[in-house]
Amino acid sequence: MKKNLLSGLILLLPVAITIYVFSFLINFLTTPFLPHVEKLLGTVLAGNNLNPVQYHTLIVVVSRTVILLFLFFGVIVLGFLGQKIFFAWIVRTFHSIMLRIPFIKGVYKMVSDIISAVFSHKKKLISRIVIVPFPSELSRTIGLVTGNAPHQLQSSHEHPENVLKSVFVPTSPHPISGLLLLAEERYLKKVDLTTEEAFKYLLSCGISIPSKEEKASENGLDYPVSP
Repeated sequence: MKKNLLSGLILLLPVAITIYVFSFLINFLTTPFLPHVEKLLGTVLAGNNLNPVQYHTLIVVVSRTVILLFLFFGVIVLGFLGQKIFFAWIVRTFHSIMLRIPFIKGVYKMVSDIISAVFSHKKKLISRIVIVPFPSELSRTIGLVTGNAPHQLQSSHEHPENVLKSVFVPTSPHPISGLLLLAEERYLKKVDLTTEEAFKYLLSCGISIPSKEEKASENGLDYPVSP
């Protein structure tokens, strides 16, 4: 019975997690607009002598679907217009104004930089996957090197000649959160993993082992690292 229970969990958990993630994204994208669309659809039903309360579930489903479609086509239209000179000028002007507003400019610039890095083909968001000592010298964890630490932090380091790297240490099984470490290059060991493989490993709490790691284990290594 225990074996059957584990087999069932292995089959159901990936599906359940996938559904949960998609539900979260749909709710996140549609909730801000949902009351307005629901009100509009309710008015349409009432105009046709139908009671909106009786069709509440249907109204919610249709409303979310309509919102997602509008968002999808809206993004496509904005992308098309963004390539035109006039609209590009408006975007640059808006960007310049946002960077002048106190308090807002910090958040706006941070979000803008992150989005640009994620969708840019020229700039890599994560330079490499590493093994870093954490939370002590006796243990290791997976880290994502995102670049050099700011020069203000470099100069305040007790050994400024040793370059500090910004290393994001994600949590498991929710790698969207984590800690940011500042570590010297000498403490970082590069791992022969892609970003996708690293996140699969984290999401599965170590259950999903990348094929490259399996090959390294066959060769007698605990984990594949560069010299």
